[in-house]
Amino acid sequence: MEWVPKPITERQLVAERLIADACAEQAKRHGMTRGEFLRTAAATLTGFVVLNELYGSEAFAVTRKQCRDPEAARETLAKKYFVMDVQQHHVDLERYPEALGCSLRFRDRGAAGGCPTVVGQTNFIKEVFVDSETDVGVISGLPFGGIPLGPQAMLDTRDRVNGLAGGAERCLAQAVCDPAPQYQRDGVATSIASLEGQVQRGARALKCYTYSGNWRLDDETIAYPMLAEVQRLGLRLVNVHKGLPAIFAPGSEETVRATDFPKVVRDWPELNFCAYHSAWFGDGDHPEGKAGSSEFLELVSAMPKDQRKRVYAEIGSTFAIQIARGPDAAAHFIGQLLTVFGSRNILWGTDSIWWGSPQWLIDAFRCLQIPQSMQEQFGYPPLTEKAKRRILGVNAARLYGVKPRPRPKGVIRGDQLAEAQDEQGGAHAGRRLVTYGPRTRREFLSMLRLERRLERLA
Repeated sequence: MEWVPKPITERQLVAERLIADACAEQAKRHGMTRGEFLRTAAATLTGFVVLNELYGSEAFAVTRKQCRDPEAARETLAKKYFVMDVQQHHVDLERYPEALGCSLRFRDRGAAGGCPTVVGQTNFIKEVFVDSETDVGVISGLPFGGIPLGPQAMLDTRDRVNGLAGGAERCLAQAVCDPAPQYQRDGVATSIASLEGQVQRGARALKCYTYSGNWRLDDETIAYPMLAEVQRLGLRLVNVHKGLPAIFAPGSEETVRATDFPKVVRDWPELNFCAYHSAWFGDGDHPEGKAGSSEFLELVSAMPKDQRKRVYAEIGSTFAIQIARGPDAAAHFIGQLLTVFGSRNILWGTDSIWWGSPQWLIDAFRCLQIPQSMQEQFGYPPLTEKAKRRILGVNAARLYGVKPRPRPKGVIRGDQLAEAQDEQGGAHAGRRLVTYGPRTRREFLSMLRLERRLERLA
């Protein structure tokens, strides 16, 4: 991840212990090991019930009774949605030096192959397309010239996934661009000049990072030449990392703000703009002390209606962070987005592989509701089934030109991904139940120091 993890709170430690105890008790009742039980739908619902009880919440629409019967739990999570995840990452192990890959200090997981294999292409494909209900994924590149995941690696992964899926379009790739002057040299994989080649090879949208060189989307000298090229090439969606400042990019606290959205949206009426992470700031991270996505929501609310229709909020990592803060935090976050954007302009993203299999996030959103008390107190609209379907996939399908059709039950001939999922007993059964990345500030800073030393040696 690009940002420093917040310290684990006492309540989160209590939640971890209570969930482990409850799952151990349930496993014993069903004659399973705890590890076996944790891969079931019943364990997923048990975790949500424990969080509801610990935080005094009603945001997860789950009861204790649903947790006790594995078959009933499976039925609870059986409702099929078309799921299109627009933010997915992995590390390019073919082009990224193995020593530098290990400097990321992703925890060694023997079952997944150890460091750095766990964050490579193969484990990414398993975690996302076998161990989750994700129908279509969009590979999202990384900044600074495309290290550790550049345009060619994204296209390679797209082609491998679609090949394993028997030619079905299960994976898309984005074009990546770093428009700051230092990246405009010949041969830089993410320069403005590289965009034409990326689009010719099938890139479907743009992804950029304003902290990569610290620039703004409304900068007419740096950003507008990139946007002119994007428009010339026929792309219509500009995705940009906003919020979650990057510690390794000094000054990013300012450049990841969404204050550049009003002008750039007005100046480029043919383009749609999406703020990845919903421009969310953690406590103490915003230069002016603003909380969460409040600044982004204020800016979008003040836009004329015709311009506001071209702005989207993506929820990768941010939704996961809210769940860790408690069910009500997740409900508030989605309620705030619904109030400003409606259900048509919110995009599903998970930031996996960093969070491991995204299935737990799909299940959490499937079970989430905005309690009536919150609707009455804060004026949030309800999180309806129609809204869930739009957010989980229909909205992204419209933007990327994909037909939003859930994969049918049963194995499609030639689809090795579906075959593997069916053989293991469904999306829940094979999950490793791990996340990848530094767990504490100390681990993150240690990672950063080693990475910088290796970069100087390169």
